[in-house]
Amino acid sequence: MTVKMAGLRTRRKLPLTIGCLVCLFLIMKRGNQTRNYELFIPHRDPKVVWDVVADFSNMPKLNTRIDRWELLDESGNFDKWTYKVITYESMIGQWLFGYNENHGEVLVEPIDAPDHYYMQEMYTTHSFHGLLTIKNHGKMHFKSATRDGQKGTLFLHEAYCNCPLLLAPVCILETDLNRAEFLRNLGAWFQ
Repeated sequence: MTVKMAGLRTRRKLPLTIGCLVCLFLIMKRGNQTRNYELFIPHRDPKVVWDVVADFSNMPKLNTRIDRWELLDESGNFDKWTYKVITYESMIGQWLFGYNENHGEVLVEPIDAPDHYYMQEMYTTHSFHGLLTIKNHGKMHFKSATRDGQKGTLFLHEAYCNCPLLLAPVCILETDLNRAEFLRNLGAWFQ
């Protein structure tokens, strides 16, 4: 009878053990979340739009989810430069999860002036009160384009992050909310 009871306990614990292992795998396993965004800004040259976005002092006005930012270092010349920053950003459920603290480096350069400019951003984000570290990478292109007979700038942004699979929906939602606000404010800047 003792052997039979031990077998029942083992069979009851097996689904719980498997469930815990699956959750642990989903927390530990990183995914690659890729998002693409675009905005057409009529009657503006790529360099004009690039100059606004490349000047990080404009970023708190473009992304109002940034509560505080610190410029750590800046180097280069007028055409090509890099800067290092730390930003503190609101997130969903901030009262529970805390701020996103982003440590980043941004490369700003013309590719084919005056028709194509570029920015690349690499961030390490500390989230959930520092318990979770996520690598973020973004590429922004500012290109001459024509839409509906109007010349202007096509702004393209590719955003990547390596969020754990279990939290991927939250990371995607955070990225989408940030980019939607950024694009809305960038479009409003040039109206």
